[in-house]
Amino acid sequence: MHHPRMSIATGICVAVLFAFAMPGFAQDKPAGAHFIRAFVIDERLSALRQAADVHAPVLKRLRIGRTVYLTSSTSARSEYFRVAVTRRTRGWIHQSAIALPGRAGEDERVMQVIEETGDGLDRIALCQLFLERFSRSRLQPRALLLLGEEAGRAAAALTQHARRRLKTLDEQQPGATVEAYYLNDPGLDRYSRLRIAFRFDAAQTRYAYDGKAYRDIIRRYPQSAEAEIARRRIEKPDAPLAKEK
Repeated sequence: MHHPRMSIATGICVAVLFAFAMPGFAQDKPAGAHFIRAFVIDERLSALRQAADVHAPVLKRLRIGRTVYLTSSTSARSEYFRVAVTRRTRGWIHQSAIALPGRAGEDERVMQVIEETGDGLDRIALCQLFLERFSRSRLQPRALLLLGEEAGRAAAALTQHARRRLKTLDEQQPGATVEAYYLNDPGLDRYSRLRIAFRFDAAQTRYAYDGKAYRDIIRRYPQSAEAEIARRRIEKPDAPLAKEK
């Protein structure tokens, strides 16, 4: 007859062994009870260094959205946090490179980074992170609007690149339509990974953003100022979009 405590202990041991055996477990969360979860928001400052010094050797560059776990800072006035990236990789990172979702005012700081970001893909990635990590923020409609407008600008740029790549495309060749070629163009891959979808306008041979972010604003925040803009974007999708400073 098995002792109840022995069965419980055996079950715990199996669970622990299973967790350590799972692929990627070591990359997800370092061991320890005092870690604070954060994520990278500014790749310009995201060098992971050996010491809390701008001149210290760089261990690696962390990409936008990468999760890190804070262990400490050098002092109350330090510009650096000591972080764990995996169980074996630790270092120091500039505090402005990361965001802590539980900290007061952090949503406003991340929004400022989004608005200052010039790279379209990075801006979309940051908007997606904002929507996921600050789900209760009053700035959610703003993040959705910026995401939609950036996707609209991307559609125009992607159209130009695809037309150059596919300028010799013979519409009559068997096995695939023009739409199939355009919607399988490699230029769309990075946007697909960011969950941004485009339609193909065959009449004008171009891409158009599918408008999901605009519809989400109208559905979730119908009384917001952003909802009025979203409705106009849906009604007149060809209206020019000025690049925000």
